[in-house]
Amino acid sequence: MGSARVFEDGTIVCIEEPFSGQFSSVKALFPMLGAAVLTCERLALPWSMLHLSKLKKHATGKGNAKKPEMQAAAKARWGKDLGEDEADAAWAGAYGLDSDLFRP
Repeated sequence: MGSARVFEDGTIVCIEEPFSGQFSSVKALFPMLGAAVLTCERLALPWSMLHLSKLKKHATGKGNAKKPEMQAAAKARWGKDLGEDEADAAWAGAYGLDSDLFRP
């Protein structure tokens, strides 16, 4: 986990831990993870890794929620229709802000 502080403007970065059962996906996901962490470190941004099942549980109450359930939970919380990836990203940010990930 990166720095445990939040910038005055509330900036945080929550990175979903990569997971894939296929080697071809792993080859793409882990370099993207490295690029995200490197960028955060170079810009001194606070970051944390999030396990997918914890993120889903935070959003829906179930650790194995599907994409439509994440979208429905986002609609219920924020009143907006979000795409699958947008809903996941919104929940990652919400998880970081709602939890103690970034509290000293």
